[in-house]
Amino acid sequence: MPTTTQSSSKKTDHYGIERANADDPGAVDKIRAKSGFVDHLMRMNERYGAEGGNQFAAGITYYSVLSIFPLAMLIVATVAAVLANREDLLNDLQSQITSSLDGDMGDTVNEILDTAIEQRGAMFGIGGLTTLWSGLGWMNNLRVGISAMWKLDANEGGNFIMKKLWDLLGLIGLILLFILAFAVTAIGTSSFTSDVMDHFGLGNFPGARFVVWLVGLAAGIFANFLVMAWLVIFMPRTKVPWRSGLKGALLGAFAFELIKQFATVIVSSATKNPAGAIFGPIITLMVLLYLIWRVVLY
Repeated sequence: MPTTTQSSSKKTDHYGIERANADDPGAVDKIRAKSGFVDHLMRMNERYGAEGGNQFAAGITYYSVLSIFPLAMLIVATVAAVLANREDLLNDLQSQITSSLDGDMGDTVNEILDTAIEQRGAMFGIGGLTTLWSGLGWMNNLRVGISAMWKLDANEGGNFIMKKLWDLLGLIGLILLFILAFAVTAIGTSSFTSDVMDHFGLGNFPGARFVVWLVGLAAGIFANFLVMAWLVIFMPRTKVPWRSGLKGALLGAFAFELIKQFATVIVSSATKNPAGAIFGPIITLMVLLYLIWRVVLY
């Protein structure tokens, strides 16, 4: 007469396989058992992979790049509208372009500038509509990715119109905060702060350069913190605990600053040759955005 045996849950591993003897823990398992911090990092990485973090980061990067070009057209149209009403600024800018660029390149850029001023209305219309369309798609995919890390369906429930209004608010806030973060880093890594200190007679005391660097770094991290707080707390379609959200935003701010410093080094190196000057900034932008979204999704 056949007999049946019942499996023991105590001897069944997390793969559903019953084992007579438990395997000895490996080196990583021993470290995880001793350190709660390492165990937390490992669980975070496992959750990131299980929820498709890499795929979401790549998809968000695609929509981010897709949104940048119409946004750039909108910015150019805004600048063209300002220059159209300020002939003195236009003449100064064209003089600087002519003196900075050799040969016919200066004339070509000035012709493009004149065309942009003449067609600023069309650029406003096309740039505004395409920025709205691609930007809302960008925000929706960003919300989907971040919500997926919370094991939530961002498209489930809710009013469609209200969702799009929140996406529009998220888009405007994110653009402004990104501009702030990169502007602070650009100013901090340039000679502007040193020139300001020299102008006020503060650039000669010992350690002045270090103070300038430290203040620029602190300002950059604070701007990064605002970006990350917006992404981590505002963007998910769920209520994020403030303490956890602010802690994640602070860690993300330091990682964001490392990414920006890395980007400035890569761009300065890539633009030293003609091929790098053409393709380097675009490739760097894509890598930079991918790393940023990975940090956010982690």
